[in-house]
Amino acid sequence: MIPRERILKTLDHDEPDKVPYWEHLIEQPKLAKLLLLKKHKDKKKELELYSKETKRPEFNRKTLKKLGYDSIVVKPLIDGAKNYFKLYIKLKVDMGTFPIGPYSNFNYVPPDKVISSFGQVYQMKQGKGYFDIYYSGGNFTKENYEENFSKINPEEPLITPLFEKIIQNTPENKIYVIPGIFSGLFQSVLEGFGIESFSRMIVKEKEFMRRVISDREKLFSNIIKQCIDNFERIAFFIGDDLAYNSGPFVSPRIFNEMFLPSYKRISKMARKRGVKLIFHSDGDILPLIDGLIECFDAIHPWQASAHIDITEIKKQYGDKVCIMGNVPVAMLIHEKPSKISSYVKLLLKECAPGGGYFMSSGNSVVPQVPIRKYMAMLRTFWRYRSYPIKISNF
Repeated sequence: MIPRERILKTLDHDEPDKVPYWEHLIEQPKLAKLLLLKKHKDKKKELELYSKETKRPEFNRKTLKKLGYDSIVVKPLIDGAKNYFKLYIKLKVDMGTFPIGPYSNFNYVPPDKVISSFGQVYQMKQGKGYFDIYYSGGNFTKENYEENFSKINPEEPLITPLFEKIIQNTPENKIYVIPGIFSGLFQSVLEGFGIESFSRMIVKEKEFMRRVISDREKLFSNIIKQCIDNFERIAFFIGDDLAYNSGPFVSPRIFNEMFLPSYKRISKMARKRGVKLIFHSDGDILPLIDGLIECFDAIHPWQASAHIDITEIKKQYGDKVCIMGNVPVAMLIHEKPSKISSYVKLLLKECAPGGGYFMSSGNSVVPQVPIRKYMAMLRTFWRYRSYPIKISNF
């Protein structure tokens, strides 16, 4: 089977030839350097470089500015994704995810900040051999919301040329790339206003917050429809961190009242068009699980550090939703390769039979994960991933 067939069969709760592998993100610059034989670039300098004119007219600075985009933010997505997916192919990843937007009103603020379309302020940091950004606060207020959100282009004209370039450069017989939104309805609202303002307004300014959520629902629906209309993709990814390790950021009552109806409508629209929705959230999402299962076809990562037992989740919900996960990040960093290998075998033995299971880490493969431990996870997975699953005592 090629990855697309393997993924679709899994999402349909059937057993494919092999368990598919997916990661939310793989940040392994040393491994990339070894496998791709290319020197890892200083991404901060790379960002600064993209402020200059590029030779490709469809993505040059003037064109992007005319469309309402910041070339310093958008341009690295195109070139960076090529190398990311080359690495994913080397690691036998079946499904890659590309952030599809929104990018209009997404701005670079010198020297080291980026403000998203949703008002999230990110700080850029250069690590040893890698580059990352960290959320540092919200830029939206009730007073400036209308002005800022109105700058987002609801048609997102950059989606089609961006994603076309990605799929043209990623062979479908090696990896299947799906589009995604990496900051969903809840996270984009909370982070856009900042946690203090959000916490106050979600209680005292409900009508205003309903309008904010409705704005995002319409925007997300437009983006997903555009992807469905222009690309024959079988799935769409939505990342939306809803919880701490101790439980949801807001009560289930508030989430179900304010956010869940929008997700239900988005889900209905996507499923009507034959597209599966894949969902990611950190933390303990179990108090919200019934609504999430109603909306999504697969959920990641059932975080072990949030005291979630993924094998019990498979038993209880495996017939309703596909399970993705969950080799703990802490285990990959701190435990011995033998323990990691045993845990991978446990996941395959308990979660893979019957289909509906994707192997993955418990969040993402961060730079702090030693190569030899990540490879222990992968080598064990590669050895035992074929159906029927054959793992005895370990």
